[in-house]
Formats: sequence, C-alpha cells, structure tokens
Amino acid sequence: MRFISLTRFHKPNTSQEHASNFWRQQEGIAALIAITALSVFSLLGLYLSLNATTEVRISENYESHQQADLAARAGLNHARELIRGLQLNDLLQGPKAIDDPSKYPSTRSLQYAFRNWMDWSTARSLNILDPASDLTGLSSDDLGLINTGKYGGTDGTPLVPRTGIALTAPDPDGSGTVTTARYFLKVTDNPEDCDTDPFTDCDGIVIVRSTGVARTIRETGGPVRANSVAVYEAKFKELRTFDLDAPVVVEGDGVLPAATTMFTGSSFNIDGSPNPYSIGTLYGIGTIDTNTSNTIHPADQIKARLSPERFRNIKGKCCGPTQPAIGDITTTVGLNPDKRLLLDPNFLGNIAYNLMPKFADNVYQGNQSWSAGTAVDLGYYDPSEPLDAPSQRFKITYVNGDLSVSGNFSGAGVLLVTGKLSISGSLRWSGLILVIGQGYVDTTGGMAAVEGGLYVVNLQSGNPPFGTPKITVSGSSSFKLDDKALLMAIRSLPQVELSRREVTSLIDP
Repeated sequence: MRFISLTRFHKPNTSQEHASNFWRQQEGIAALIAITALSVFSLLGLYLSLNATTEVRISENYESHQQADLAARAGLNHARELIRGLQLNDLLQGPKAIDDPSKYPSTRSLQYAFRNWMDWSTARSLNILDPASDLTGLSSDDLGLINTGKYGGTDGTPLVPRTGIALTAPDPDGSGTVTTARYFLKVTDNPEDCDTDPFTDCDGIVIVRSTGVARTIRETGGPVRANSVAVYEAKFKELRTFDLDAPVVVEGDGVLPAATTMFTGSSFNIDGSPNPYSIGTLYGIGTIDTNTSNTIHPADQIKARLSPERFRNIKGKCCGPTQPAIGDITTTVGLNPDKRLLLDPNFLGNIAYNLMPKFADNVYQGNQSWSAGTAVDLGYYDPSEPLDAPSQRFKITYVNGDLSVSGNFSGAGVLLVTGKLSISGSLRWSGLILVIGQGYVDTTGGMAAVEGGLYVVNLQSGNPPFGTPKITVSGSSSFKLDDKALLMAIRSLPQVELSRREVTSLIDP
C-alpha cells in the first residue's frame, strides 16, 4: 500500500531548469547525428569524386593509347607508299648519304634501340604540338629518314620530317584544328642482310619502325608531360617478280599469233644481248610453260612461226645469228622465290584487278583509244641521266579493258592492260608493259619501242586458269633491255609487307 501510495501521488519535476537540461541533451544528440551524416556524405562524395577521376583517367588513357596506336599504324601504311620508287640505300643513309658503319651500334640491345627515331623516355615526355626543341638531342645525320636521296651535291628532300607527321582533328572549342597525335618513321637494314654494312642493302628488305605519340590528360603535379606511346615495326621487301629474264616474256601452255602471222616485216628487233644499258639475257623471247606435262612447248611454237631469214632479228647471249634467241625459262623462274609467283594465277589476277588500280597514277576503266588528240601524262625517262635525277618521272598507268594506240605516245614506268593491246600508231615505253588478263598484243601497222620488258599472259576462269596468249610483232617494233629502266619500273610497284609486330619497351633486348 505504501508503494502504491507513493506512486500514485508522485509529482513530476516540471521546473524550468530541468526542461532546459532536457533540450540541451537533445541538441547534442542531433549535432552528433548531423556531424556523423556530414562525414559519411563527405567520404562518399570524396569516393565518388576519386572514382570519377580514375574513370576519366582510364578512359582518357585508353583513348590516348588508341590514338597513338592508330598513328603508328598509319605511319607504316604511309611508309609503304612513300618508299615506292625510292632507292633503299638512300633511305638507309638519310638525306646526307652517310655510309659510315662506325655510326651503327656494336651491341645487340643498342642495335634494336637504333631502330627507334627517339628513345622511349623522350617519346613519353614529347611536346607533340611543337616537338622540335625536344628532338635537338638527336643526331643531325638523320640516318634512316625517308627522303628522295642525295643527288650530286644536293641533300635529299625528307618526305617525313624529323619532327614527324601530325594528325589533326577539328577544334571542338573553335575554328581550325588541334593536333591529337604524331608519328615518326625510321628505316633500318634487316640484320639478315647479305652484307655487313648496315647502310647498304643487298637483299631488297628493310625494316620500318613507326612511333606513334598521343597526349594524355595534362597533370598539375609535375613538369613532365605524359604521352601514350605505341611502336610498330614492319619488314618490307622489294619484289623482283617482274625482273624479266628476256625483253619479251610470254606465259601459257601454248601461244598463237594475234593477227594472221606472229611476225611480219623484216625490220623488227627483239634484242636480249648486252648493250650499254644492260648486261643482257640468254634469250630475246623467253617462254614460261604453264603445263610441262604435255608435249606442247611455247618456245617451239614461236620458233616454228619465224622464218629462217628473220632468225637474226631475235638476239640474245644464248645463240649466234644463225639461231633465234628463243627459249624456255620455266625452270629459271621456278627456282627464284620472287619470280615463282608468275606461276600463280591468283597472284597475277590480284595484281591485275585488285592491287594495281589502287596505287596506279593513271587509272582507266573500260576500253581506251589513244589517238593524236589524246592527252595523257605517262611519265618520262632519260637513259643518259642517273636514276635519281629529278627529271626522271616513272608512272604507273592502268587500263582495265582494251587499249588501242593510234597516235604517237611515249612514257616510262609500268603500263598494265587487262584487255587487248593494239598498236597501230607509235608507243615508246621505258620500263615494263604488262598485258595480264586477255594476254593479247598486236603491233600490226604500228611501232612499239620498249626499253625494259614486255610480259604477256592469258588468265581465264575455270581449270586450267592459264589460257593461250596471242602476240604479233611487226613493222619496226623494237624490244630491248634496259636494266635501269626495268629496275625503276619494279621499284614503282608497292613493297610487299613480310611481317608486322607491335614493339614495347620490354620486348627489345
């Protein structure tokens, strides 16, 4: 009863002092909760900010590396086009034509590093907007710089400057463009080359290394600018497939005349014997037999259509004037890795219908008729001048169809015709004439003067892939060897890429 009484009649303390203490306690708890929440949200905000910054960096670094990678790849593609028609020694020796083996490193690791236009640390800190000052430490010899070659006392003209090629994009903040990446190229000799001089080539193979550099986000924490760097290396080979073994080469299982007879007149001349511009070949007319298992021999067919009094019109190192210099070169072609490709119809078809239109200087689709009023720039060659003389202009002309020449024309380089080549006028050509496709050449009533080589082959669908070529030589037509003209024509064709690899700073020894 006492407990109940006390409970029932107990009065709470409602004084002002007690109420003040109560609310002070509540305010303290609220402040603690607010501080805790603020700390949590601050940490969360900091985390989100750092995470966003990291993601931006990752994204930017990825984009930058992709730009550097694409720049390096673009450099190799550019190099493949630039070195077409250039002498490989000029590339190795640079615009000043320096052939000094003492400038080549002696250790294996330095030899691989020599392939780079700049070292890795320089590339990572390079100012791609204006790299000239960062590259002042490079040798002024410019060895391996792609150039036109020294001529006389004049240095070669660099086709890719030592400061590289800038890749640009539209400026998102205004007019004009901004530099997004830059690539640098250097040419060196392959270590398997057949001589010991790193600045002369003897196997037609060189190594091109392309360094692509792109900017990343600029940091404020230090003075060193960080770039993404990608390096690619490719081996390029100068194919000698069309380094013909005779001034006229005909390929097929058999051969027929394009007109009534294969040879008309008495003044035509097919000469494979030595001359001031050539060491000569065995035959004036060489044949490639695409089916050696039967009894049909193209060389014998051509001889049978030549009258004995005209034997002296076809000359070579094989025979005297009493025998025509006509022979089979199938075995010789098969032993040479480059020339063996002439036995591959897929290779020939790819050259004629896919590759040639892409890199030719003059492209004509459909049948063409060149008369006196036709204006075409077919190039120029002066045999008395050096190959690298500025006046020499070799061009590639492609005709996908028949070509009828009734006017007077001259040219230099490579002429490829997929249809019939008919000459009733005059065509003077220095270099290569390739008639791949229909394989038909007729000079009846006209004159063809070729200093270099003529190659004729008939391609057909189905089996066998090689058809029967047709050729008629008449009038005062002349086919003679000119080794320099033939060489420059071959160099006008694009290099073959043997291999390509990406290089990192850890791969090279």
